[in-house]
Amino acid sequence: MYETWRDLIDEREEDHPAHLVQAVNAINTYLENEEDDGIAWTLLSEALYWLGEYATSDEDKEKFHAQGVKAGERAVSFSEEDVAAHLWYAANMGSHGLIKGIMSSLFYIKPIEKHGSLALEMEEDFFFGAPLRLMGRFYHQCPPWPVGPGDKKKALSLLNRAVELAPEFLLNRYFLALLLKDMKRKAEAQSHLEAITVSDDLDVYPVYQAMVQSWAREALKG
Repeated sequence: MYETWRDLIDEREEDHPAHLVQAVNAINTYLENEEDDGIAWTLLSEALYWLGEYATSDEDKEKFHAQGVKAGERAVSFSEEDVAAHLWYAANMGSHGLIKGIMSSLFYIKPIEKHGSLALEMEEDFFFGAPLRLMGRFYHQCPPWPVGPGDKKKALSLLNRAVELAPEFLLNRYFLALLLKDMKRKAEAQSHLEAITVSDDLDVYPVYQAMVQSWAREALKG
């Protein structure tokens, strides 16, 4: 059961979005009778996160990430020691907040920092450095004190570490490049963006990696 759902999520690009939709439907059906299963809620949160990530419209992104937040909230309530539960909950909140606008983002600041930090403490290299990537992006995008905990130096440390651990996952370099660009370190930012666009190391999730390459090409124009 869990293995089947895991395979559908991992093989999301082989038949997209059918595999993710199949996983979501199967997990939701199971949870109708097994509401206290933290593993199932975590897998549901992750599947919904990826449906939102690959979605092409803001409407779909908002819908899937909102559902992912609800699933993630249940996941952490049952699986407090699971890095995946905290990571996908925080990731869905971050993406949902960005789609909904600044007030929603501010509403999510404290829970994102709480659950993202827990994931970071548990396993920083989980899913190609996802906790590092998440929190680096979080501290970059958050407003600084006194409104929020934004801290570009902290973001830089986290994103450099993410790139060090998993340079093959292009989103790590992309987020670092955006931060460097914002810090007026344009030459370094351009170097990372150019490296992303010419990378041929796309064995892992090639569709998603190609999406990141397209974002990098757009960023180079700005």
